[in-house]
Amino acid sequence: MKTPIKVLSASALLAMTLSGCVEQDASLQLKGGVLATTAEGELSCTLPSDYDSVVVFSSSGFIAGQELAEFGQPLIGSEYVPGTRNSFSLGVAFQNRLPDSRNVGATGGGGSGGFEGLYLDQNAITVTGARVNVPSDLNSFAGAGSIDFPEARRDFSALVESGGGSVVMSVPLISGSSEYDVLEEFVSSSGASQITFVFTVQLVGETLSGNEVTSNVYQYPITVCPSCDEGTTGVCVVAE
Repeated sequence: MKTPIKVLSASALLAMTLSGCVEQDASLQLKGGVLATTAEGELSCTLPSDYDSVVVFSSSGFIAGQELAEFGQPLIGSEYVPGTRNSFSLGVAFQNRLPDSRNVGATGGGGSGGFEGLYLDQNAITVTGARVNVPSDLNSFAGAGSIDFPEARRDFSALVESGGGSVVMSVPLISGSSEYDVLEEFVSSSGASQITFVFTVQLVGETLSGNEVTSNVYQYPITVCPSCDEGTTGVCVVAE
């Protein structure tokens, strides 16, 4: 099964924004499904350098259970990301939309302490991690009920400057067999061959001035097929 991959135009990105995937008033703006790219015949991939340069997206994911258990998540073609058995990551891009707060010549106390000319960015955001969930209100299935997938926290640290600073990286949606087994067991108990679950991702952090910040909540559907042996969504595509 092929994973839907789209190169979104500016108008398509606007439509995605208006659909609620990205909230314009969020001080920390998040978009997901970001794919790394490579050239034909190459085995190394490159993520976009910043938020605005992201143009290649996966609109949804697919997990072939046998493939994920034996090999992990594909990098490109038949090459797999090392150490990803029973794990699945999503490329994300996030941007600090708070205004530039840098000022020059900040000093403290009775002397400069050598801080003349230092730029202090009080609106810079230290992102400390992400909340990943498969919420029951978005994942209730007729005849099978709702899945019980405890919200997970992915810890990392990324400093995002104010005034449009951005980061592009990967966040694990599924981290290891204990989490994947919850999904697979739910599919098996339902009697279905596969089920599409809606994952949510929200970043958390705080500004350098100490204010707590959260991003918009991004939703990403993933179809889980325990008996499938190929088709898992990879982290990279060949650029056109």
